[in-house]
Amino acid sequence: MSPAPLQAGEVVRIRDERWRIIRRVPYDRATAIEAAGCDAGNRNGHATFLLPFETIERVQAYSVPRVVGRRRWRRAARRTLATASPSLTSLRAATPARLRIISFQLEPVLALVRGEGCRFLIADAVGLGKTVQAGLMIAETLARRPDGRTLVVTPAALREQWREEIESRFGLGANILDAAGIARLTSQLPAGVNPWSVRPVVITSIDYIKRPEVMRSIETLVWDLVVFDEAHNLAGRSDRSAAAGVIGNRARALVLLTATPHSGDDQAFDRLCHLGHLGRAGRLLVFRRTRIDVGLPHTRRDTLLRVRPTMAEVEMHRALMAYAKLVWNRSRDAAGAGAQLAMSVLARRACSSAASLVRSVERRLGLLGQPSSIPDIQPDLPFDEVIDDEEPAVSLRSPGLPDAREERSHLLRLLDLARDAATAESKLAALRRLISRVNEPVIVFTEYRDTLREISATLAGTETVQLHGGLTARERNDALRRFIDGTVRVLLATDAASEGLNLHQRCRLVINLELPWTPLRLEQRAGRVDRIGQSDTVHVVRFVAQGTCEETTVVRLARRIARIQGSMHLTSSIPNERRVAESILGDAPIPDVAPAASIGSGGASTIDLRHEAEQEAGRIASARSLLDADSPSPTDSQGVIANLCRRRARPAPRCVWVFSMTISSSSGEVVCEPLVALTAELRHAVGWRQRDIRRCLMSDSPSIVEVLSVAQHRTLLELRARLRRPAALWTCREQDLMAELHDCRARLSAGLMQRSLFDNRKQRLTDSQSALLDEALSQSGRRLRDLEALRAVEIESCRLTLAAVIE
Repeated sequence: MSPAPLQAGEVVRIRDERWRIIRRVPYDRATAIEAAGCDAGNRNGHATFLLPFETIERVQAYSVPRVVGRRRWRRAARRTLATASPSLTSLRAATPARLRIISFQLEPVLALVRGEGCRFLIADAVGLGKTVQAGLMIAETLARRPDGRTLVVTPAALREQWREEIESRFGLGANILDAAGIARLTSQLPAGVNPWSVRPVVITSIDYIKRPEVMRSIETLVWDLVVFDEAHNLAGRSDRSAAAGVIGNRARALVLLTATPHSGDDQAFDRLCHLGHLGRAGRLLVFRRTRIDVGLPHTRRDTLLRVRPTMAEVEMHRALMAYAKLVWNRSRDAAGAGAQLAMSVLARRACSSAASLVRSVERRLGLLGQPSSIPDIQPDLPFDEVIDDEEPAVSLRSPGLPDAREERSHLLRLLDLARDAATAESKLAALRRLISRVNEPVIVFTEYRDTLREISATLAGTETVQLHGGLTARERNDALRRFIDGTVRVLLATDAASEGLNLHQRCRLVINLELPWTPLRLEQRAGRVDRIGQSDTVHVVRFVAQGTCEETTVVRLARRIARIQGSMHLTSSIPNERRVAESILGDAPIPDVAPAASIGSGGASTIDLRHEAEQEAGRIASARSLLDADSPSPTDSQGVIANLCRRRARPAPRCVWVFSMTISSSSGEVVCEPLVALTAELRHAVGWRQRDIRRCLMSDSPSIVEVLSVAQHRTLLELRARLRRPAALWTCREQDLMAELHDCRARLSAGLMQRSLFDNRKQRLTDSQSALLDEALSQSGRRLRDLEALRAVEIESCRLTLAAVIE
């Protein structure tokens, strides 16, 4: 007699894993089985198997509990309690993650799983673990949707660090995709498979993904989660911003990471807040915490070291300020914007080192004597917040005075003074003395790459390593390795290479050779060592040349920022480089620094999940303490029962039953796996034989079944009510994504179609793009059906996990 055909809801074993059948589709000579995973390794996974080409074994949904000893029962109880997800918002990826759980870092991922929003801005102060928070969101997304796709877009220098963080902390395989990575992956895939769509975690750089040919390859993909690191670099009007806008419009959930969301430009901040904004599900949730907000001690000591300049340096600064202010005040119209930028460059170069100023003055003299062969540069480009540690030579081209002879005279005198000052620089001498007295690792920051060479020559007796924007990824990693493993004691770095560095395990001393005119960069520099996990007091030393614009303006501005740092608001009015230049070279007062009253831009809002995060952190800590390497595997579906009473038990011991429920949607997506505990008083003595224990702990008695049924009904009602709002939000976002894909189809078809009598390549390209878009729309349609199924979740199984007689 042939076995009965498989039915929906049955549990089967395929390839040594348990699957629950969702649908059975018979064909002429074969049958397709759509199934959802039931084990820990394939939980929430979906697969299609073809019969009779697969070996399928029916398994019992409920196995008969076995009687075990006390020790084994306790191990099983610990494992059961540790692996349960008692509610919809219980995090599944945080417990096994290899990181210290801090409650405030759980708030963004809790907001994600609770359905509070689809776009998130994590703007915590430097060193509070924004990467960890984004990693938790990535891991949780993939724990709930194993077939999901996530994308991390970061500056190129941080790609390897992101990969290491995700793999070491969360055990997820992350792939870095660049030109070489795409070529390698394409060679391993069948023809027609998009390499961007086959990996669960993809890491790439913004400068690679913004290329037109790369953007074309990802335009039809939809990502479950997209993370933009250093998102403030995407707020301008550039190819980076345009690429970020396209990618953000293909994300079911979007995460922006930046410690400096507002750089003083309200329009740029508004553009940042609107990244990924599609319509109804457009609220941006903001998380902005300082050390004081999260209760972390402030163990940093800032020291202002005033350096007395030499007479040659005094004369150099005096001549420079006279020339720069003269040009600035004569260049107040739009045509003179380039000359003002040139003066800002010269002043900042002089604060860096006299040798740097020598090179810039020589470059300006050469450029002023040549006819312009390049188009006018965008006037505000050098004041943008894009960090570049190379000498800004192009901005030195604009003439500043109507009389070329007069300007050349100023520059020649300045060049002579700078050359004299460069022979014995006071800051470099002070730096050499300080490093010789400090017998510990140190990081020295400066603004320009050529100044690093001057510092290295000054510290000729000390082995140093340099980190700047001109290094390749291999050279950068090698420099960091040599510093971290103790091969060298002094790391020389620029701001262009310092983003995202985690050096708190190696170093606690940071020296700033000069004060940047973008004051928040000082906090970024200190944040390389002043991070969570730093066990020593951090020391930050700031060199300031007495009597220069550093002391009169930049120091006072940095102090104003420091005073409000503990209460820094998202839109605090932090002056940008242009406003600082106005106060130094023009007649504007020192910019005011004050917290803004409210966020009020881009539909951004805050949410308070501190209480929920503290509760979840406590649950995770309890779960971790219960985990035991010797505990039974969580995939073991057989319950255990035991007699935990002593030989001489009390007259009325109690029976305890713990049932594990699996609640899922009709599409097979597991929503949560809560535990239900029932107790009853035992009216008769308990024997020691297995059949006596099993008989008194039978869970199929009418009274137990009735109470369990009531608990199941109550749990279902509560869960369905909690799912309504997040399911509606996620549905709106998916519908917005589909509408965006429809619009994309129209634009691409119009741009690609150009019929030709003899050439059908454009037709084939259009057909290929249309097929990709159809596939993307089909996936979104399936996602909408899955979300609709969440509105009517059911109990997939309810099995006895633990039972015992206790006193």
